[in-house]
Amino acid sequence: MIRSFRPLIQALGLALGLSALAAPANADPFVTCVQQQLTDLGYAPGRPDGQLTPQTRGAWQAMRQAKAGAGPLAALPPLAPKTAIHWCRELPALKNGLERHMPSAAPVRILADTPNVEKGIRQAYGKVLRFMDREYGIVLAGHIGIAAAGSTKDVQGYVRRLLRDMSSARFNPDASIAAHCNKPFGVAGAAYLKFMYICWDNPHQADGAWLKRSRKWLGMMMAHEYMHLVQAELGGARAEGFNGGSLRARMGPAWLVEGSAEVVAARFGKRALRLRAPGLAELHEMSLESKKSLNGMRAHKTVRTGGDYDFAHYAVHILTRISGEEALFTFWRRLGAGQNWDQAFEGAFGIRMGEFEAQVMELRKRPGTARAYISKMRRRQS
Repeated sequence: MIRSFRPLIQALGLALGLSALAAPANADPFVTCVQQQLTDLGYAPGRPDGQLTPQTRGAWQAMRQAKAGAGPLAALPPLAPKTAIHWCRELPALKNGLERHMPSAAPVRILADTPNVEKGIRQAYGKVLRFMDREYGIVLAGHIGIAAAGSTKDVQGYVRRLLRDMSSARFNPDASIAAHCNKPFGVAGAAYLKFMYICWDNPHQADGAWLKRSRKWLGMMMAHEYMHLVQAELGGARAEGFNGGSLRARMGPAWLVEGSAEVVAARFGKRALRLRAPGLAELHEMSLESKKSLNGMRAHKTVRTGGDYDFAHYAVHILTRISGEEALFTFWRRLGAGQNWDQAFEGAFGIRMGEFEAQVMELRKRPGTARAYISKMRRRQS
């Protein structure tokens, strides 16, 4: 596991970025996507104009009646402007080729300060995309942009360009970028609704040696931030617009948000980069650096230090040892279907969130007890 960086995205930072970027539009790209997919499936949704017309709803209802029990489609909420993104993402399960209608099928837009940086970002993004598809069967439906540079000022300029091109919302991220990127001898990243940025302390032009050195940390950071975008998309945060409270509700508790991104990044490092992933005992020791309770890391901006991230990683590692990593995505799918945190947590992991948080606090006090707890919970769920 790469220990030289700590992704700096926080739940509130993500929420602010998501809400600021979710500007309403007359033609919804995800409704257009569903219309095109329904046409390819043999239904008649009308012209692919991004408008949720009665004809489109009728075609969708006919498709749902015929395919009601098809995999993840069965759990999706009814088609609406806020839920079209889910149908756009999941309908490809019915027929190969439907994924070409997703906005994410367009090449990712990258603004970088040198050709080598752009090459490194594109390679890392491609690896993460293939990993997420292969390991979890999921990729983003929405199109995104990526800004990357070794200069804070360059990153700020690139992000402003992405915002102008991808959103009509008024949002100036300069101060947030400066707070993240003005760190000597470090790297940082953050993910928002339609873009992410990555920065590092490197005022000199990136050469071939930089490209080789950056492969591991860049890939790990890309996997972490991509998982945040997946969480926002599955949970419905992307569709919440300027309603910050509703948006944060669709993201989930901060420790689960950050711990899940750490788990996915660790898995990516092991599978795609041949890096060693920390085990249960090591994560336990690392988690002790946090002075917070797990319950105390639910709200935004509560996962801050390296120890906090390690504690969140430890807790989510335990969850996935019990229920599997697929359960993480089940949690956010349940949020996207309208469930609250407690309902989604118990439905995904088979235990009440408060009970699990209290249990993990006890496990931290007694080294070596987590393994027995995992076995007990597995038996209970079998």
